Amino acid sequence: MKGFGRQAGVATVIAGLLLAAPLAAVGVFHVWSRTRVQGIGYELGRLEAEHRQLLAERDRLNLEVATLRSPGRLERFARERLGMAPPAPGAVVAGMVGGSGVAGVGVDGADQRPGPAEPDVKTTKRREARTGPRVGALDAARP
Repeated sequence: MKGFGRQAGVATVIAGLLLAAPLAAVGVFHVWSRTRVQGIGYELGRLEAEHRQLLAERDRLNLEVATLRSPGRLERFARERLGMAPPAPGAVVAGMVGGSGVAGVGVDGADQRPGPAEPDVKTTKRREARTGPRVGALDAARP
């Protein structure tokens, strides 16, 4: 009978281990998942701080772009760095579209092309013939 008692004791120990193993596995899984949640929470906090920092940098850069695009700064840049200045009085002549007084054309007006800031009268007339007259700088210059 000694062997029977020993076998029963071993069987109860094995049964206890079989019951304790799933509980231990659940406990280990719980600890592992809590650790992962905390780690991800720390990572989320770090990313939110980085996001706030990037938003502040974007706002700063938007302000810098607005400052660089300001008309006063562009004018100062054009004068100082590019050596540009407003045209001398009388250097710009406004003319009529249909007449001989087109901007950039001399007294005789023979085969002179308009400058880069002046509209090409021939191209404008062809475009108007296709699409109709446009209200713009040339129309505003008409008397």
